[in-house]
Parts: sequence; C-alpha cells; structure tokens
Amino acid sequence: MCLYGFQWLPMGSTDPYVSLWVPDPYVKASLMAEGRRLKKRKTSIKKNTLNPSYNEALVFDVPHESVNHVSITIAVMDYDCIGHNEVIGLCRVGSDADGPGRDHWAEMLANPRTPIEQWHALVEVRPIATHRNPIETHRDP
Repeated sequence: MCLYGFQWLPMGSTDPYVSLWVPDPYVKASLMAEGRRLKKRKTSIKKNTLNPSYNEALVFDVPHESVNHVSITIAVMDYDCIGHNEVIGLCRVGSDADGPGRDHWAEMLANPRTPIEQWHALVEVRPIATHRNPIETHRDP
C-alpha cells in the first residue's frame, strides 16, 4: 500500500475554532484479522496542512492463504504533542469492507504486485456515551 496524499473536504462547520484549526496529519494503517490488530504502520507527520502529500509505502507481508481473512483499517490522525492524537477519519479496505473498500481489495488481489490507486472517503469518528463506558468512539455509516 502506497500513500500519495489526500484532499481535505471540510464538512462546512460554522464553528470558528474549526475554521482556524490546521491539523498535523499522519496516516496509521492497521492490518486486522477477526477484530484484532496484527500489525500497524505509520507515515511521517505533515505539519500544519489540510492537504498533505505522502510518497511513502506502508508494507504488510500477508501470506497468500490469509488475504481473504484480513483487512486494512486506514486512520488519518492529527498529531498532538500534548495530550492524545485525534482521529480525523477512517476507512477500511478488505474482503469484508463495504463498497469501495471491498472493490479496491478485489482489484488489488486480481493484479498482484501492481499499484492500484483509488480515493476513499473517510468516515468521521465522534464520541458517544454509553452506560458501560462514558466515552466511546462511534463511526458514522
């Protein structure tokens, strides 16, 4: 998997803080199987930009017999040197992903060792409260 960049498409917030906020984004890719993270890779951090460019390869070696049982979760993160890093958005690529993530995975498997480029929309992550955990993350569909 090679990451070349992403384009920031803001949601049109009227919050003045959001209009002044410029993230320090990086990408974290996690190889997942049966809900567990097997391996993770990260890109470099791009400081103060809404439109970062990456020319980095995040490589996972997956045995051929396992490719139908794994997926890759891609999280765009905002680096914060004080506190915790925040998730800007997520997408998933794999045989069990929805729509474009599943299609991209199938095309990659059909064309081994060939770069297959595709844009993916990020799903926003927002906190929700539950009776078990006061703050838990929830992904919009």
